[in-house]
Amino acid sequence: MTDEKKKAKERPAADAKKKPVAAAEDKADKETRGREPQGEMPAIRPGDELKVFYRVIEAGKERIQTYEGTVIAIKNSGASKTITVRKSSFGVAVERIFPLHSKLVQKIEVKKHTQVRRAKLFYLRKLKGKASRLKELR
Repeated sequence: MTDEKKKAKERPAADAKKKPVAAAEDKADKETRGREPQGEMPAIRPGDELKVFYRVIEAGKERIQTYEGTVIAIKNSGASKTITVRKSSFGVAVERIFPLHSKLVQKIEVKKHTQVRRAKLFYLRKLKGKASRLKELR
């Protein structure tokens, strides 16, 4: 055999060892791309108006969806902590539950803090229009 043929046979074995490392790096990049560390979560209370940036995967494509609304409930239980956010769009009220420690929650911004006297604001479900507004804290 010539030297060229020997080198050609040796290269694929050397490349095969490098591929898993590169694949692992790509996988790690995909998981951490566009994410903030979980330690930077803002202080969230019932009645706050939030803007939640949630990663949605549809038909193999990925995009960031924003959801703006009022926090009406917080379920505190460690890693499975969730918040219920209520918004009104085109006259129809929509509630959505977000797990705070999920990898799909990219970022949460607090738009304003409001004055409330309860932990669960389910009474807002009965109110419409101006009646459902909350006073802002200053």
